[in-house]
Amino acid sequence: MLLQFIGLLGFVAVGLALGLLGGGGSILAVPVLVHLLGIAPGVAVPMSLPVVGITAAVGAFSRWRAGQLQLRTVAGFAAVAMTTSFLAARLGTRIADTPRMILFATTMLAAATAMWRRANRMASGAQPTASTASASLPRVVVAAAAVGVLTGLVGVGGGFLIVPALSGVLGLPMAAATATSLAVIALNTASAGAGWIGRVSLDLPLTTQVTAAALVGMVAGTRLAPHIAARTLTRAFAILLLLLATFLVVSELRH
Repeated sequence: MLLQFIGLLGFVAVGLALGLLGGGGSILAVPVLVHLLGIAPGVAVPMSLPVVGITAAVGAFSRWRAGQLQLRTVAGFAAVAMTTSFLAARLGTRIADTPRMILFATTMLAAATAMWRRANRMASGAQPTASTASASLPRVVVAAAAVGVLTGLVGVGGGFLIVPALSGVLGLPMAAATATSLAVIALNTASAGAGWIGRVSLDLPLTTQVTAAALVGMVAGTRLAPHIAARTLTRAFAILLLLLATFLVVSELRH
């Protein structure tokens, strides 16, 4: 009972991170499901998808009402990500639990690195010019494809790749990049979820509970975002991901 309560608090943190940073929170969902709620990794991945997708959709709608959402950018990025996420999800059931969690831990390390570098760019205040952004468009396509693969295989929403691609490459303001990231995550997880249909059976009551917890965090994160320094949050979250990735690797190697 205590672990279930802590697990629900973990999903509040998932929503909080998504609301504050536009990404990163979804990468917490699978470890919480596996290590606190006792869900097998092969089930935790598809279970995390509707939770993260619904939470991100609520956040994206809120940001759209605030005029921050870049719909054309969403359409372009999501088209690539959704294609690769669906295909990756169809292959995802063939991966054993231990390799899946090692891949997940590796993804967390990559996310920690990307978010730390993102915080450093915030500190320098560097922004690409329009010509640089146009020349780097292939990098955005590669990022979108990578996001889709990670979502389909290990249930990661990919905000740690989406936000840097939108802000650092395309030059979107951080508020717009965060809002657009949430919309892409919502669409991408829906596509990955479709790829898992018929491959696994989910615990619907538990899925509903953790989704509600994540929504509470999303509402709080969205309201707090304008009042907290994004650079400090991003660095703190990068450190958290590093610690969690280390824990996952040690845990899996002990098996």
